[in-house]
Amino acid sequence: MPKGWRLDGEQLVHEAELHGWKLTVVTLLSAPWDGPTSLRIDPPDDPRAEVDTDGITAELMRSISLAEIRRTAKQLRDRLGRSADKAVTAAVLDRVETEREYALMAREYVHLVHQGYRSPVTRLATAWGLSRNTISGRIRRARAMGFLDGPPGRPADRLTEKARRHLEGDDARVAERGRIDGG
Repeated sequence: MPKGWRLDGEQLVHEAELHGWKLTVVTLLSAPWDGPTSLRIDPPDDPRAEVDTDGITAELMRSISLAEIRRTAKQLRDRLGRSADKAVTAAVLDRVETEREYALMAREYVHLVHQGYRSPVTRLATAWGLSRNTISGRIRRARAMGFLDGPPGRPADRLTEKARRHLEGDDARVAERGRIDGG
């Protein structure tokens, strides 16, 4: 588990200090969404401790990175096999740098295309907590690098042999999901 996170039964709990205050964010594993279910801000245990704010202020609330909390909760749920969105991806890729990572991302993209999603780029961006532009650029680069193929001017709809070579050994997971990518 990442620092500040713990699994407590059916809950992912994130605890952090926020300008001297204690932040607790809970995400239920059984919830049909990936975001937090509750958020609590408490004063320090020691009432004499100094805090950097005058009570709970708008500035204090804005300093909570809900996007980062949501992204981490989504990743942890996926790793635990408890994704709220069964349609989206086993791989969660914050960074895509190596050829293998491009192949993994391409596989997830093609999977969404085969499921009939009209905007697989938007779906991946939402699932991974990244911008649509970031995902779109990565998909264009994956196609240019020879990992994706499809009709010109249309979404790529299949993996190339190059991508499949990089994914060797992952075939058990692909078969388990009941899909075979490629032409």
